[in-house]
Amino acid sequence: MLTKTRSTKRRRLSHEILALIGASALVSLLLFLLLRGIATAVAESYCFQNDIPMTEFDWIDVDRRIFTVSAALSVLSFSVLFLSLLSDRISYIRTITAGIDQLHSAEQQTALPLLGNNELTELASAINEMSAARLQLRKKEQQLAQEKEQLIRSLSHDIRTPLTAILSGTEYLRSRDEVSPAEYRAHLQLVQKKAEQIRDLTAILLDGGKRNIEHFDDARLLMEQLAAEFEETLEERFPVRTDLSRCHAFSAAFDVQELRRIFDNLSSNVQKYADPAGEVTLSIAAEESTLQITQRNRILSPRPPSESYGIGLHSIRRIVQLYGGQVSVADDTDSFSLTIEIPL
Repeated sequence: MLTKTRSTKRRRLSHEILALIGASALVSLLLFLLLRGIATAVAESYCFQNDIPMTEFDWIDVDRRIFTVSAALSVLSFSVLFLSLLSDRISYIRTITAGIDQLHSAEQQTALPLLGNNELTELASAINEMSAARLQLRKKEQQLAQEKEQLIRSLSHDIRTPLTAILSGTEYLRSRDEVSPAEYRAHLQLVQKKAEQIRDLTAILLDGGKRNIEHFDDARLLMEQLAAEFEETLEERFPVRTDLSRCHAFSAAFDVQELRRIFDNLSSNVQKYADPAGEVTLSIAAEESTLQITQRNRILSPRPPSESYGIGLHSIRRIVQLYGGQVSVADDTDSFSLTIEIPL
């Protein structure tokens, strides 16, 4: 069916060319008859007026000469007329050729005019579609490259949080002359948990951001665990208050590592920029099909330089957007508040 359609379109272009040939030939034929008739009449009138005797052979020679000159002029007129009528097609072919060259070299989209309704029009349309597809593919490649680069930066930043916890835990154990067995086991458990988190984040980085979504019949238990880890990370330096009174039992699907990265970034920002004298609050609510996580703290004065502050917030936003949620930040001179809303 496709072959038949293309064949029909090729015949349409050939019909156009045949029509141009026919029109040019008809005009040339009429011109030939007109020139021959006029030349013959002029020759007869000239000989009659000047009383020039002409034999039958003389007239045959004159007629042959008139025929030759008329035919030559008719052929010349046919060529000029046919090329003039065909010039639009030739110009269009040159435009298409230039478009093909531009398609190979140019970065922008090639836009050829669609003239007529034949194979040349179909070819120009195909080139435009190819150019648009190539441009879209290039934009998609650039977008994927940017997303990959951002993923690497985000995960590299998030890996620093559990790594810092490991270094802090080992430094604490090394600085103490005596450590009780319970305290030692607690720090060892923390180091193991954070090392496993680094391993999981590294696996995500190597897999190109592959997600592992799990369904939780009672996701409140997961929120309690994450809130406890948040409090455990900060309680030695900050007064921490967590509130899950409005977090009722709910079912949802999450990637645990993604949620843990959110809470790790929250705790990391608190450690870097929060005032230890001010209370750090974390409230989690699950009401009306929305999970809301709000974290507040007082800002350290003078405010420390925020070399990785933007990366942490961007990482949180990027993860929340995967769930169709949104992040709002209120940051004034002395207090900071971040609210995460995720539809369930």
